Amino acid sequence: MADLHQDVPTKDQIQLRAYERYVQRGGGSGRDLEDWLAAESELRNQYSSGSGKSDRQRSAGTDRQEKPKVLAAVGNPKAR
Repeated sequence: MADLHQDVPTKDQIQLRAYERYVQRGGGSGRDLEDWLAAESELRNQYSSGSGKSDRQRSAGTDRQEKPKVLAAVGNPKAR
């Protein structure tokens, strides 16, 4: 069962947010570390402020259905 009182973002949450940042900036290679670090920092700030979830996740209720497609695209360069 998932920990509902999580203090830090998970690797999957960081990966998803980094991919969202990649898409928002129009893609392109060479900035994956920048996207990852920015996503990690952004999510850690959300958790330290007590929210723990992005506005999109709160409004959707859950991101479980979307995550597999997005993570598959992150792991498979041909899926982009």
